[in-house]
Amino acid sequence: MKKKLAMALCVAMTVTALAGCGGKSGGDNTAKTTGTDAGQQEETQTENQEQTESDDSSGDKAQASGDVMTLEFFQQKSEEGPQKGYQAIIDKFNAENSDIQIEMNTVPDAGTVLTSRISSGDIPVIFSDYPTQVQFRQKVANGYVQDLSDQEFLKNANEAALEMTKQEDGGYYALPYSRNYMGVYYNQTIFEENGVEIPTTWDEFVQVCETLKAAGITPMGLMGKDPGRVGHTFQCQTVAWSPNGIENIAKVAAGEGKIEGDAEFKAEFEKMKVLLSYSNEDALALSDTQCWENFANGQYAMCITGSYARGTIASLNPDAKLGVFPLPNDTEESTRALAGIDAAICVSAKASDEEKAAAYRFLEYLAQPENAQLFCNSDGAPSCITGVENNDEGIAPMIEILNDGRVHDWMASTINNNIVTDLYNVVQGFWAEQDVDKVLKDMDASIAVTSAE
Repeated sequence: MKKKLAMALCVAMTVTALAGCGGKSGGDNTAKTTGTDAGQQEETQTENQEQTESDDSSGDKAQASGDVMTLEFFQQKSEEGPQKGYQAIIDKFNAENSDIQIEMNTVPDAGTVLTSRISSGDIPVIFSDYPTQVQFRQKVANGYVQDLSDQEFLKNANEAALEMTKQEDGGYYALPYSRNYMGVYYNQTIFEENGVEIPTTWDEFVQVCETLKAAGITPMGLMGKDPGRVGHTFQCQTVAWSPNGIENIAKVAAGEGKIEGDAEFKAEFEKMKVLLSYSNEDALALSDTQCWENFANGQYAMCITGSYARGTIASLNPDAKLGVFPLPNDTEESTRALAGIDAAICVSAKASDEEKAAAYRFLEYLAQPENAQLFCNSDGAPSCITGVENNDEGIAPMIEILNDGRVHDWMASTINNNIVTDLYNVVQGFWAEQDVDKVLKDMDASIAVTSAE
């Protein structure tokens, strides 16, 4: 099973992984820390070189300097909000702990890089991951992730969130830190000035778009340059408009049926065509950061994105009054939101006992409500740590649907991630062609290829 996972997950992005890891392998684990100036980087590199030359234990992922143990924290959130939140906690922890220093490492295409590093035995001592995904369950089954079930800091996690992370053996292998959701962010000022209210049905949503368009306002900002962001919108629309959509994709992947001819998916993409007609004309050429900036500055009234972007959007325009609501289905009762565990922190099962002990201290620190509050303040997503408050009244409609349980987890919790990722490219093609019949056929073809790999 280990060999199968390593081969399947390492082949796809070997070049990217080498680039992300600086072309190094084995125990040479020079930390790539965000927010570090050139002088500090040179000093760190010198220290790492001296340590490599003097330490024959190349498998260690911590770098000891005297009595100080330096641990890499490999985290997968690329957005500015969560990075600022993590760094604020790390700075505080490092100042209070003279014997342990945490260095955050954030790289492009982090999921693929992490998978490749795990496959090559270069596992970060501390890393973030997505414990509800199929791929994570494979990592646990292959012995790469440390069981945290007996750690006291898990008691600080919200019980419902913690239960979502439970693995097949009944153990808990991650500290859930924040929840995510996909929704429709909107500019409250634009809504108020144009006399429109939060829509709760698809027809109401279309009417809001019509009203805004008639007023000369671009109703919807979409980001289509990156297939991954297109994919997030695709997942959001599937949960909203195709109640059985994710399960049907899983059946097709298992050789049971087709997407072509599926009435739910046909209706879903017809709705997506309508949505595209109300969006920015340059959607396919627009990056996520540019789209968020345009939305923050009032160029669009709405933007479909995730909770991961809330802190970034707020930092781009702190004065903007923003809210978010679930993408509505035909009726309010049938509307569901895409939501899952967004940030979760893990420890390598391959780390030394000393490294694990140090890592547990950092996770215990992360789990303290006053520290988790720092992350929540920057990230903006609902926290999984009990006692943390989110004072953003604008997200109330999303919190309500989350608390009601009218949600579905991300596709990767049910479907192999390779299949999901390839579908992103197919849907990106639909944004260009807007041919409903063709996209359904292309989905079938894509699933047939990736499920056979």
